[in-house]
Amino acid sequence: MDAGYDVVRGGSYRVGAFVGYHYLDETVKAFGCTQTAASPLICQPSIPTSVAVITQDNTWHALRLGLDGSVFLGDRFVLSADAAWLPYVHLNGTDNHLLRPDLPGGIREDGTGHGYQLEAVLSYKISPFSSVGLGGRYWHMQSNGQAHFESVGGLPQPESWKNDIFGVFVQGSVMFGVYSDADLGPPHSNF
Repeated sequence: MDAGYDVVRGGSYRVGAFVGYHYLDETVKAFGCTQTAASPLICQPSIPTSVAVITQDNTWHALRLGLDGSVFLGDRFVLSADAAWLPYVHLNGTDNHLLRPDLPGGIREDGTGHGYQLEAVLSYKISPFSSVGLGGRYWHMQSNGQAHFESVGGLPQPESWKNDIFGVFVQGSVMFGVYSDADLGPPHSNF
């Protein structure tokens, strides 16, 4: 969720600044276990890959400060991009070893850090009110904190996390309502 303002606006381009909040919730699971080292013996006998053995649940919260902009490339193409600095990132996590009854409910983990996010989209305007686009993004977040073993009689353990997410996406948009020519960008006389 972001709120921003266009700082510079020209006939075929705009540049804005924004502040926002980023939330990411992710869960990963590990299945099976086969002993590959001589000691200590953990997976004896081997656990089949059909059995879930570990889950890791992480929730990331971040403050976003950034710039975004777009430029018309001719009458139908628009290139948009944004870059955000994450000056404050907070991680809440749980490491749950499902086959260890001595760790009921998992081990709580937390940390704080920083990161950044980059995104760009090339859109094609089908009409003045609709477009389709192809984009890419890269997100980096990291934190330093602790795994909390206090609930099982241990001490907190230092821990660092790094999360890099990248991908390609397709998007579509449709505008509803009444808009002025300025809202629609350059003239679209060929529609």
